[in-house]
Amino acid sequence: MTKERTELATPYLSGLLEFWLTKSVAGRPPVPSSIAPADLRPWKDNIAVFEVIGEESGTFVYSYYGRALAAAFGQSRLGATLDDLPPEQRALLQPEYETVRRERLPVARVHTAVFGGRTRSFERLVLPMSSDGVSIDKLLVAAYEMTPRELAARPPMHSPAPGSSSGPIPLTVQKPGASA
Repeated sequence: MTKERTELATPYLSGLLEFWLTKSVAGRPPVPSSIAPADLRPWKDNIAVFEVIGEESGTFVYSYYGRALAAAFGQSRLGATLDDLPPEQRALLQPEYETVRRERLPVARVHTAVFGGRTRSFERLVLPMSSDGVSIDKLLVAAYEMTPRELAARPPMHSPAPGSSSGPIPLTVQKPGASA
């Protein structure tokens, strides 16, 4: 299955997506064990890893939480679940993560909200991983704050309601691991 790919504004996210594609084999998302912690060094401070527990509507547990994310959002979420987030955050993230599980493809979006008393925008990328090649049991999520210049240079995608984030951006992935 091919999804339309919109260029990511953040070079680090583009690099992470390319890395994820190199670890995908035979049209399947990467197996978590194929990714060594050292492989993620360029992104380590800006990623969170979720363990997905349950088949249908899964429970998402933070198993890794990068230092830059903890600094940006005022705390580490290591060991917490999405259920521990405020309802408005959970309502935004849960459907997105369920979509990534169901579609088995990456999703990206820009989220703008008030964080720490000021309006900030983050470009996010959610990448599925599967230990058995069937179920998505981990999500690798990366987020980078965007500068006003990056936001201004970014082409408009949608017209979201004021104060909300833009919706998920479909990304071109020709069956993960397939060559273009």
